[in-house]
Amino acid sequence: MRQLLSKYIADTISEDELDELLDNIVNKDDDSELEQLLTAILEEIEVAGGVEVDTEGLYQRILNDPSFVNRKKTRRISKWWSYGAAAALLLTIGVWLVIWNSSLSGNRDIIAGVERTITTAPTDRPLLRLADGRSIDLDRMPNGVLVVENGVEIKLQGDALYYHAEPTVANNEVSTNTIVIPKGRQYQITLPDGSGVWLNAASEITYPIRFENDHREVKVQGEAYFEVRHAADWPFIVNTSMQRIEVLGTHFNVSAYSDDAYTKTTLVEGRVRISSPGAAADDATLQGGSALLMPGQQAVSRMHLKQLTVHTVDPEDIISWKENLFVFSNEEISAVMKKVSRWYDVEVEYKDGMAGKRIGGSIPILDNVGEMMEALKATG
Repeated sequence: MRQLLSKYIADTISEDELDELLDNIVNKDDDSELEQLLTAILEEIEVAGGVEVDTEGLYQRILNDPSFVNRKKTRRISKWWSYGAAAALLLTIGVWLVIWNSSLSGNRDIIAGVERTITTAPTDRPLLRLADGRSIDLDRMPNGVLVVENGVEIKLQGDALYYHAEPTVANNEVSTNTIVIPKGRQYQITLPDGSGVWLNAASEITYPIRFENDHREVKVQGEAYFEVRHAADWPFIVNTSMQRIEVLGTHFNVSAYSDDAYTKTTLVEGRVRISSPGAAADDATLQGGSALLMPGQQAVSRMHLKQLTVHTVDPEDIISWKENLFVFSNEEISAVMKKVSRWYDVEVEYKDGMAGKRIGGSIPILDNVGEMMEALKATG
């Protein structure tokens, strides 16, 4: 493969050798294995005489070669060679070229720049941490019942997890589970009481696998949307690092990321009471450090400021992430890019003149951070 690819790049490959190369590519069933192999080959090939590799042209030559087209008709081509994945191939070759060229010039800064800025969605997976300490990689599990803990059945269906508690089984001990969602992913959970929770990227929730008889209580870090099953005598409580949210049955959104200096609770439907330990209300109609929210209101607690504020918002904008949308309401660039970085797992550097700039608009959550940046440019 190394010899064949070298000849292909140098355009000295014979017809028989080309057939052999394309057969090797077509017959690779494991995309990750093919990617690793190609990366290793490109890193080891010595391009004689400083010949520059036209990465786009190389891809198009392979894609349009009649022999390759004929093979496509008789065998499903690895997703690596589909048009949608062409960028991944070009990036592999492009990064190799940067490394190769930099080794000649001694300029290693370019390599770091490429690796830092060309980023797609991360490869981390959502995890379920059981009460006994085990962790389950949810992406690697088939649909169906995952496990039964203390009479509670935990079932997986796509990107959703369901808990079904048998009412006849005694709750002798309080066992908790935690769902950890990485950057670039979302997840849905149906809790043992039937309440629904949607978790945004880089979030986690801890909850008992069977709720107590007198209350239901969970803990959230990150962002989550709740649709709580109504039960007049069974309060539902959500704890974050800065807020305690008490409800009976309602729809609301909580944003409590550890790298934010605030926690925001937005009410969509029903009523909730928000309390912030040690906080004082900024409005005479509020009682101390607590507030009773009405639909369309948002309670904000700020770190290091013992104050709870309430203002009116459009709740549909707040929960737009559930519909795979970024909605920015004249937000500062730093707040916008913080949301973007949670999805695409990128590091952001701000150049001179960016401070204070604002962005407004609605943008779909795109597959690639490059496409997202182009869309942000289009907002003006």
